[in-house]
Amino acid sequence: MKLFLLLFFLTSTLASAEAASPIHVEGIPTPLQWIIEPVAFEQTGATLAITAGPQTNMFYAPHGNFRVSNMPKLLFRPSNDFTLQAKAHAKHKSKWEAAMLVVYIDEDYWAKLCFENQEPGIQRMVSVVTNQISDDAYSDIVNGSDVYMRVTKKGQEIQFSYSNDGENWVGIRYFRLNSDKPLSVGFSSQSPIGQGLTSFFSDIKYTED
Repeated sequence: MKLFLLLFFLTSTLASAEAASPIHVEGIPTPLQWIIEPVAFEQTGATLAITAGPQTNMFYAPHGNFRVSNMPKLLFRPSNDFTLQAKAHAKHKSKWEAAMLVVYIDEDYWAKLCFENQEPGIQRMVSVVTNQISDDAYSDIVNGSDVYMRVTKKGQEIQFSYSNDGENWVGIRYFRLNSDKPLSVGFSSQSPIGQGLTSFFSDIKYTED
């Protein structure tokens, strides 16, 4: 029995260590770490697949009576000025499901650029900026299951953009986070009222300005 318990403990410890291991992505100079792990994660070549579980979201409603923060986030610490872009793919099923790029300082200061399901058959670019309280800004409708998304930061200024082809970009949000602490940036998936969503990220490009 003691031997069995010892083997069980060692196996569990190794599994936990493996799950918490940093993730390396070609073109990103520092390893990525999870803040809240997903239901499932797969890295195939240069493509990341992040599966969020049921009822996962991150939003602090302006009226102050709703606050949730349980979506998985795969993040890294960039340079002070940078651009991160990726092609996002998602087969949305439920309202508000989204593949996202995330800027994160801490639980009070963060933002997300969302390729979001507004309603069946209608995908839209949405941005949420949180300085202790979140806003929610709806932007352009996107046809299809793919879109390119980009985060650009210069000094305190952050811009969210999207593109249908990866070349012609449309800026949809220009803002700052009201904290001087260093930030992280990366990838996420959410399914606020659904049963889960797998978001795919490919063509990942990171540059330092």
